[in-house]
Amino acid sequence: MAVNPVTNKIYVASYDAGAVTVIDGATNNTTAVTVGSAPTAVAVNWVTNKIYVANSGSNNVTVIDGATNGTTTVTAGTYPAAVTVNPVTNKIYIANQGSRNVTVIDGASYGATTVAPGSTPYAVAANPVTDKIYVALGAAGNVAVITGVPAVNAQVRATFDRLPGDTTAIARPYLTGKGVDRMAPNRTAMMGVGNRVNTAQQIWDWATITSGAGTDSVTWSYNWGADSLVWGENFVCCVPFEDQAATMNNLGLGSAFAGNLDVIPLYRINAAGGVEEKGRSDVHSIGTPTIARGVLFLPPSRLSPRSSLLSTDGRKVIELQPGANDVRSLSPGVYFIKEGLGTRGEGLGKTQKVVVAR
Repeated sequence: MAVNPVTNKIYVASYDAGAVTVIDGATNNTTAVTVGSAPTAVAVNWVTNKIYVANSGSNNVTVIDGATNGTTTVTAGTYPAAVTVNPVTNKIYIANQGSRNVTVIDGASYGATTVAPGSTPYAVAANPVTDKIYVALGAAGNVAVITGVPAVNAQVRATFDRLPGDTTAIARPYLTGKGVDRMAPNRTAMMGVGNRVNTAQQIWDWATITSGAGTDSVTWSYNWGADSLVWGENFVCCVPFEDQAATMNNLGLGSAFAGNLDVIPLYRINAAGGVEEKGRSDVHSIGTPTIARGVLFLPPSRLSPRSSLLSTDGRKVIELQPGANDVRSLSPGVYFIKEGLGTRGEGLGKTQKVVVAR
């Protein structure tokens, strides 16, 4: 099952029924959507409001439009058993156990390519911050890492000025960026930049142009309107428009008229404690978990011997010990310290958020 937090819809794959049950999170009313044979896994892209269902019996993927419940079918490999989405790149990854490969679907065009990670892929997960995809290979007993390929730029583009570590404690942080038209030889002036948080399928707000109005290169600041960040993970979107944007429907692919959609991850979290660095190598902790220079420091009084660092989906990343813990090998993003794990891994103490940034 999977959840779309933007629309408050829950999607449950029913293996025997060949259907997905859609639950309205506000009313608990349900709707059945027919998919392929033996649906095994489901994933949601809540930026585009599309739902992807891996059908292990019919060797394909059903794409459900979250707004209409209409469906489209895309061919996958043999016995697709797991699916994940990178909402930043709008790419979908399906682990095919039977054909021992991974199908990569472009969420805009539904074009598909194949990657052979080796052995038998059983599970797949994406990191939207680093654009790396991790495939668990059952027969080999290891994990393959797929590096995403950058999308081709349409020359009409908008970009964000990223916040340090892609994190903030503010509901409406001050975000800025640029918008340019670099199409040769007859580029036109920029009309503006649209912005939206967590979805690209609702009404966009116009960003505020801060310089360059009427030219082919503008700077802009984010216009939050009535919107704001939720606690935890957010995906912030912007799309550029040049002066002839109204003359063409680009189907979300990027063109000389409406440019490439840019999406960045942004994490809203509480500010963590810090350390006071001395002239010598010693540091003085103020009593909270702190990351500095690739070292996660945990005050000894806070931990039991079985505390762990967890990813945002609840998986244990590393065991923690009181004092210094080396986290230089971890990908940037949000993690959780779970204190006091029991003998079966259940949490007995409290949870603390920390952020790994580069």
